[in-house]
Amino acid sequence: MLWFAAAGYIPEAEAEPVTMVILAPIALEAAKQASPYAIAGLKSGGMQLLEVGKDLANIFRLPLGVLQISAGLPLGLAGQGWENILMGCCAPFQLVGDVLLLPVSFLKLP
Repeated sequence: MLWFAAAGYIPEAEAEPVTMVILAPIALEAAKQASPYAIAGLKSGGMQLLEVGKDLANIFRLPLGVLQISAGLPLGLAGQGWENILMGCCAPFQLVGDVLLLPVSFLKLP
């Protein structure tokens, strides 16, 4: 809990209505100029979130590969099993890398 909230003091933003009316067109123009950058950053961040989800799903390829090698050996699934085991073992490292790149991806410029 913050010290000023514990002391019973909660800060409030105050502004005169005239100041808000004067600065509103300037704020709208700034938002209009910044919108392409914000949209590009959100798009890049969303694509990186999809990569994180794909890496998270790839983690489950490890038990799938073990199952394919053990139970699917008579059915000829050993090759796919080894491939899934390899992808499942690499997925946690890819996940960590993509999660570390996530904050940077929201800063993409158009």
